[in-house]
Amino acid sequence: MPELLFYQQPVVLNKDAHKTFRFSPVKDFGFTSKVNSVPLLAIEFFEASRDLPVLFSQDQEGSYFPIALLSLKNQGHEQIDEQGRWLGNYTPAFIRRYPFVLSGDKNVCFDAGYAGLSEAQGDGELLFGDDGAYTETLNKIIEFVTNFDAEHLRTRDFCQAAAEQDIFKPFVLQVVTADKKPLRLDGLFVINENKLMALEDDVVTSWFRKGYLAWAYAHLHSLGALQRLSEQLNTRS
Repeated sequence: MPELLFYQQPVVLNKDAHKTFRFSPVKDFGFTSKVNSVPLLAIEFFEASRDLPVLFSQDQEGSYFPIALLSLKNQGHEQIDEQGRWLGNYTPAFIRRYPFVLSGDKNVCFDAGYAGLSEAQGDGELLFGDDGAYTETLNKIIEFVTNFDAEHLRTRDFCQAAAEQDIFKPFVLQVVTADKKPLRLDGLFVINENKLMALEDDVVTSWFRKGYLAWAYAHLHSLGALQRLSEQLNTRS
């Protein structure tokens, strides 16, 4: 999973160096404008499936990971307006956690290029108290990025289990825009429903208890959202 996709200057948050920093939540999602998908957590499949197609891709090591497809274009998407406001009903957690992220050694980091973190008086909420203690704002941020990492591990386990059962199949998207331009997206995968239904009983029981079956069917349900992306693309064209 490309953890630092949007982070240009990741810096470890430090109570001494950043004790006067104030944080204002993201309102302009323009930093996402050049991508057509973002990684998704399995626990998000239910909510995301109402709005966005949930597909799978592979990293450089060949491991599968889920993505929320934001557009049928090869680059960019239509989920934000000209002011960078998010237009869709669901915003993936990968986007919502910006500008914060946990490092591999569990330090909280932030993108130093994010304008909503500054020492300007009166702007945003303090991250540290006068005594260096975490404020409620920072505690909520830490809780969010910590939960994100925990769910990322569960998502990785789900994908690994699905790969071991050989139920992924290639999925190629080919569309023609309103101005007759052909577009093709490859490198995508979906769960093969026939293989899913043919899983051994012990696997089905294990997957049911872990939530994997529900995630698999939420993914399959989400494919209906491809029509929404197609309509957006034709409208913009």
